Amino acid sequence: MKIILVLGSPNEPDGTLSEMAKTRLAVCQKLYETGNYKIVLTGGFGPHFNTTDKPHAYYLMQNLLLNTIRYDDIIALITSSHSVEDATLSKWIIAKYEPEEIIIVTSEYHFERAKIIFDAVYAPFSDFSFVLASSGTVDPQILNPLIQHEKIAVQDLLDHGVRF
Repeated sequence: MKIILVLGSPNEPDGTLSEMAKTRLAVCQKLYETGNYKIVLTGGFGPHFNTTDKPHAYYLMQNLLLNTIRYDDIIALITSSHSVEDATLSKWIIAKYEPEEIIIVTSEYHFERAKIIFDAVYAPFSDFSFVLASSGTVDPQILNPLIQHEKIAVQDLLDHGVRF
């Protein structure tokens, strides 16, 4: 068995998924169609990405179920509030299922930080990789602040390490 781990991203106050979330789910869908995959979705609540009454992962799941993903193949919704929690809170599912492969889906602007975090948290699991969703269609007014946030967050990780 293989696991696709889709990292959360923003949604609108009504639950509508952002362009980043949609591109990550499109990558997940393509991977899912190629093999024996189970899916783990991350994202809970936070003022910077989800202020609804349902976790972000719920909205991801609803989208996937509309696009031919089987309900039984979504094995966990991780209600994380940031990238370190994406890794630390999903680690139990990885340990439980002991997949032969773990594919982490995120956006290219988030990759550097996600890699630092998952390298630290998933250290015992040698076989995980990333597949990156493009942010090329995201409005620059939305994307540019996210890129700036990533630069600051990566520098913090480099200066202080991953704290979990």
